[in-house]
Amino acid sequence: MRDVPQRRRFSERIKWLIQQNTRFGGTGVVHRLKVEEVGANLGMSKVAACEQFLGLQGRFWDVYTGSIAFSTTESAETSQLEPARRWLDINDVIVLGV
Repeated sequence: MRDVPQRRRFSERIKWLIQQNTRFGGTGVVHRLKVEEVGANLGMSKVAACEQFLGLQGRFWDVYTGSIAFSTTESAETSQLEPARRWLDINDVIVLGV
């Protein structure tokens, strides 16, 4: 299970990223490019980083609106990407378990 430490580091860095982009006691924004950057720094592909990030919803983060569909910003460019990468940013993100 060589990737377990990588997943743990990714989760920790994503949680820190969300906390840094969250207004005190409120919600924040997570940009796909930042998630991909965190993943790249750990040797992950863009798709793997986004898949892992989205998989953390409900454990490390969630959206205040209760629906990721209402909180996700997309563009014409994103419709051409892999399913896990079809978002520019996610608004109203809250950190869980802080």
